[in-house]
Amino acid sequence: MEKDDFNKLLGEHIRDTRQKKGITQADLASAMGVNFQNISAIERGEVSPTVFWITNLCEGMEIEPETFFSEFYTKLKT
Repeated sequence: MEKDDFNKLLGEHIRDTRQKKGITQADLASAMGVNFQNISAIERGEVSPTVFWITNLCEGMEIEPETFFSEFYTKLKT
């Protein structure tokens, strides 16, 4: 899998998870202390987030990182 494809799939997973939790980009950004444009760029696959950033993202969405990564890994395998 190419890096761009990986980033796009990760961004889609972040967006899907956020939407399932009923959280807007603005609300998530506020909880994380970042600008909503950062969330948007990552969800579009334009930016590759660090593990530190994803951990903060999970905290902002109130989801355990292991759950987030497990669900993402499942998507990678399909």
